[in-house]
Amino acid sequence: MKKLLAFTLSFFMMLIPVIGGAKRVENEPCDTVELSHEWAQFSMGDTHSAAIQPEGLGYAWGYNYDGAIGNGITASSNTTTPYNWGSNIRAVYANRKTTLSIDNNDVLYLCGERWYGIGGSSDMLVPYYYTTPTQFATNVRSASMGFNHLVYVKNDNTLWVYGENSHGQIGDNTTNNCYTAKQILTNVSYAVAGDCITAAVKTDGTLWVWGYNGSGQVGNGSTSDKYTPVQVLTNVFTVSVMGDHVMAIKNDGSLWAWGLNSYGQLGTGNTSNVTSPVQVMTGVAQVSAGMYHTGVIKSDGTLWFAGNNFRGQFGNGSTASTNTRFTQTAGSYLAVNCGTNTTAVLSTEGQLYVAGWNTYGQLGNGTTGASFPTLSPIDVWIFNGVDPLPLLGDVNCDGVVDFCDVTTLYAFLMNCALLSNQGLINANMNQDSRVDMNDVSAIYMYILS
Repeated sequence: MKKLLAFTLSFFMMLIPVIGGAKRVENEPCDTVELSHEWAQFSMGDTHSAAIQPEGLGYAWGYNYDGAIGNGITASSNTTTPYNWGSNIRAVYANRKTTLSIDNNDVLYLCGERWYGIGGSSDMLVPYYYTTPTQFATNVRSASMGFNHLVYVKNDNTLWVYGENSHGQIGDNTTNNCYTAKQILTNVSYAVAGDCITAAVKTDGTLWVWGYNGSGQVGNGSTSDKYTPVQVLTNVFTVSVMGDHVMAIKNDGSLWAWGLNSYGQLGTGNTSNVTSPVQVMTGVAQVSAGMYHTGVIKSDGTLWFAGNNFRGQFGNGSTASTNTRFTQTAGSYLAVNCGTNTTAVLSTEGQLYVAGWNTYGQLGNGTTGASFPTLSPIDVWIFNGVDPLPLLGDVNCDGVVDFCDVTTLYAFLMNCALLSNQGLINANMNQDSRVDMNDVSAIYMYILS
């Protein structure tokens, strides 16, 4: 393979002087550029992340094989800096291979991989990829994505669920996959989805949970799956779940935890699973349950973590693998969000800081790497004026379409080179939302024309 690649690249390079070299692409530059560090809301997923700036601009970064970044392509690529995929956005949620967003008109959009009927199709065997945000529902107040099921609360406080139902996470007293949205509850103020589990807080403060219960995450004292909602707590302010453990804050600021505890993510002082809610902290303002760790912000703005820290997701400079008690990380913050071995926190100035696993660029700091154990800021360049049009064929992003672009794209497809996010967009010469050898041919023929 290496010999074939070397021969192919050499062949293309030999053609350059014969053909005449390159075609220069005209493009109108932006008027001004400024660096922005203010963020309004953010969500850390499995291998990608998403956030919103105060102006309503939506961004995503990280692994994009399934189109979750929203840049119109599904090529296997790492977007290491925030990519702007939309405007007029007020909420985002990233989990596994999907990004959810809600605009200021309360329209729910999804981009990424569609499984188990999400979108109304009954085809479960072949996943479908939405490479740009696609409308799914209207009049939506909040939404959350589990591994393969989606939940959302409408403005009339009704809860709607659809997707996979192998453990009863739809809540309709069956295990039949749900191919169109189904109303499950009324009088709901907030709902979240985890790994085959759903949790909802009603307007009266009662917390209801259902679905997979192998580690006691339903919280009813058993480990049997529940196919209909089960009341677990009262006087609940909010709830958080991503994987198999659940965290809830009551109106008095007390924090309650239950479910999987293999890394001490419940903060109980041990690694034993818990099948009924137990109080683990007081004075809590916000909580975020990641896959195997939990982040907490207390009412005084201090930041605390429990659970797995193997990738440095506590942001304290350490990679101590397990913390069964909540440990404080220095600093004062407004919000925290935990993903799969990643963490993001928002400072009082609106600066977003990230730490943890970064193999796919999901921290958005412009790099990739095994782990970043210290909280570091991420920023984004904001272009004021007319944005440049995509330079189709300009894989190297140098303003010229030439055989260097052909060879670079070929090397990328052979897993021998990396492309920037803009380069990947420019490489989609055929505009078919996929980057493949057809684009190599298209760029080649364009140069010859």
